[in-house]
Amino acid sequence: MDDFRNTAFYLTLWYAVLAAIVSTLLIALHDLALASALLAAATLALLFALILMARAGRLSEKRITRSQFWRTVAPQKRPAGEAGLRMACRVLEETWLRFAKGAAAAAIVIMVGGDENGFWRELRIGAFE
Repeated sequence: MDDFRNTAFYLTLWYAVLAAIVSTLLIALHDLALASALLAAATLALLFALILMARAGRLSEKRITRSQFWRTVAPQKRPAGEAGLRMACRVLEETWLRFAKGAAAAAIVIMVGGDENGFWRELRIGAFE
C-alpha cells in the first residue's frame, strides 16, 4: 500500500513540476507584464487542477493497467487480483484529487496576492487605454 502511495505521490509531483516549468516558460517567452503573468499563472494552475480532476473521474480498474502509474510500480510489488486494482485506483484517485485541490488553492493565493498589491487595477486600467 505504501509503495502505491509513494509512487502515486512522486509521479504526480513530477507532473506538477513539469506543469510549473511549462507555465514559467510560457509566461517568460511571451514577455508578459506582472499583472498578466500572475493572471496567466493562476489560469494555468486551474487548468492543471481541471486536468487532474478529469483524469481522476475517468480512472477505472481497466484503464489503470494501461497507465504510467501501473507500469512504474515493479511487477512483484503489484497486488494481484481485483482487490489490488481497486486499491491502486483509489490511491491514485485520492492523490490526483489532493494535488488538484492544492493547485486550485495556489491559484487562489496568486489571485488574492495580485489583488492585494493592486496588480488587477493595473490590468483593468491598461485594458481601456
